[in-house]
Amino acid sequence: MWFKNLLAFRITDTAALPLDKLDAELAKRAFVPAGKSDRLAAGWIPPASHAPDLLVYPSQGAYLIALKTEEKLLPSSVVKEAAEERIAEIEDKELRKIGKKEAKEIRERIAEELLPRAFSRSRVVRALIDPVERWIWVDSATPAKAELLVQFLRETLGTLPTKLPQTQLDPVTAMSTWLEHSPPANFTLDADCVLKAPGEGGAQVTCRRHDLNAEEVKLHLENGKLVTQLALSWDDRISLMLTDKLQLKRINFLDLLQDQLKEADTEDAGAMFDASLTLMVAEGRGLLAAVIESLGGELGEVSAPAPAPLAATLAGNATDVPW
Repeated sequence: MWFKNLLAFRITDTAALPLDKLDAELAKRAFVPAGKSDRLAAGWIPPASHAPDLLVYPSQGAYLIALKTEEKLLPSSVVKEAAEERIAEIEDKELRKIGKKEAKEIRERIAEELLPRAFSRSRVVRALIDPVERWIWVDSATPAKAELLVQFLRETLGTLPTKLPQTQLDPVTAMSTWLEHSPPANFTLDADCVLKAPGEGGAQVTCRRHDLNAEEVKLHLENGKLVTQLALSWDDRISLMLTDKLQLKRINFLDLLQDQLKEADTEDAGAMFDASLTLMVAEGRGLLAAVIESLGGELGEVSAPAPAPLAATLAGNATDVPW
């Protein structure tokens, strides 16, 4: 159950976390399937299938949670086609031209009529609240999804002060230096990277399963390209892709940790889940600390932009919500 991605948010005030009643607070916003007229539903679900009564699953002072969303898929092209047919019928029958305002109202009415017949798509995003190290980890490769989970958690709890971490060294500058010379202690280069020329629309080169010490790769650096994603291994324990947004993607246990997990091999699903989660929390804390340290440590943390209320964020076409 190891997170495949990790986007971290710094908790600036752990006193705002009602740890003693966290499960009860999440239960107030537990997931309820979308109704016939609902475009999107969101709510908390148990993060462990073997513990269906727990919305918060504890491990080593941290708490695993999961947010489920259900989105009605209603393509705009379908709504547009149906609305055009309705508009044509009205114009032929009433011998008049439909104006822009009325046409918009017709499209909205058509969308409401089609919504009960629309297909649904469900997604689950997991997160780990770590008050010990003052982090929230979100298992998402998309910043917008991670931010929406944190926003939903904030609204669930009433308050949750968080900031986006900022490091002494800019990740792009640091990764470019590592590729040109050598990575920091306990890190080794793997075989993937993305290099991009500065400026909007700059040329981009993606290297996959490539020797990153090769001259042709270094030539891109000499020509002014910078590293925006870099595959690394940490302490021979975990492989990952570090990005310019301080995201950790494609996280995987290497053989050393896989062997540790096999030692705990059991047919009991709950025991195996606990062993995996315990290892994830311990190793994740070490990995995140090592990444931050390799970038010079945290500096002048930048607050996340104040979000609009979730209801406003989700208003409108649900297909626009980046879940």
